[in-house]
Amino acid sequence: MPVQPAFAAETLQAGDAGMPRISELYSDLESFDVTVYSEVPDEDLTLETSLVRTEGNTEEVLVKKVFSVEEIPANTRVIKVGFWDVKGAEDGSYLLKARLFRDKELLSEAEYKFVYGRRSISRVRVNDLVPNSEGISVVISPNEPVLFDIEYMLVDGSDVVYTTRSEKVALTGSPEAFSAAWGTLLENNREYLGRVKIQVYSPRREFIAATESFTAKDDAEITDIYEDETGASATVFGRSQVPFEGNLIFTVYELGENAASETARTFDSARERVPVLLTDDDETVEVAWKERLPRGVYRLEIELTGKDGDVIERRETIIESDLSSYSYVNGADGSDSDSAGTGDGAAEEDGAGGLPGFSAAAVLAVLGVSAVLFRKRS
Repeated sequence: MPVQPAFAAETLQAGDAGMPRISELYSDLESFDVTVYSEVPDEDLTLETSLVRTEGNTEEVLVKKVFSVEEIPANTRVIKVGFWDVKGAEDGSYLLKARLFRDKELLSEAEYKFVYGRRSISRVRVNDLVPNSEGISVVISPNEPVLFDIEYMLVDGSDVVYTTRSEKVALTGSPEAFSAAWGTLLENNREYLGRVKIQVYSPRREFIAATESFTAKDDAEITDIYEDETGASATVFGRSQVPFEGNLIFTVYELGENAASETARTFDSARERVPVLLTDDDETVEVAWKERLPRGVYRLEIELTGKDGDVIERRETIIESDLSSYSYVNGADGSDSDSAGTGDGAAEEDGAGGLPGFSAAAVLAVLGVSAVLFRKRS
């Protein structure tokens, strides 16, 4: 994460207001950015940049970079970011020179003068910078109480594809962390740059910039699970601006008496697609077992996999079922369901010597006698 102070001595610009023009530029000895702006749509332009070492009236061109500006929408900033890769830099004065062309026609030019070295101390410094698939975070320390603006940039190649800005940020003493979320979609497994540029206005205008690379990944986490004898559910929370298109795999293992067994038999499994998620989105996915789990102890394993099939997170828990399998094979009261059959064999084998052998006719006869006696008494 290269961070070096650059103290702007002056910025010179040229170009017609109605034409595409260089509206802003910044450089230190590590990196630079140039902003092109147009009030009308334009395309197929070329941006030339040069890092120049100045000493007295002499200038030495150290590095040149050329960028294609394929399209400029109307009233929109197009920002290009580049790196100088200067070896053995010396303290002193430098220039960033930028020129914008359409074919060979010069549309705009500008230069940015800065000083490199220990002649001055920046009022703020960047202690740490961490960009990822969600956004970017930076820790900043003040050398004295200060107000500043901070711009966060998402860079794809040399193009700034997203930027957001915080103004009049205050620091008075201890270091503080500042963050911003990416407000655009990212591509899975693609490398990007996260860049911050801090601007202090007084007592003099000064900048400090830092850049760090990262690879965008689809990411999510399981935040809550539920399980019982009939099924399970898992809540998935999005943690990336890469659209998460993953799956949840639920697997139930029958453990018997030994819950720590490594040779458990798979009792049931289910695979469900997770709805597409972005940062801070959440969805709950439910599954039902093919049959209710009979009495016993089971291990439930839930795997969250990404679009590429990689396992992002794995959760395990125990399901203890107290449902007797006997109640599903037989009647609700535990009696044999075949005893309700209409065949004569069961009644004849029991005979008159046992309660199950009573016939329907005998029951009706007893009820009839009881009714006659009741009427006589009344």
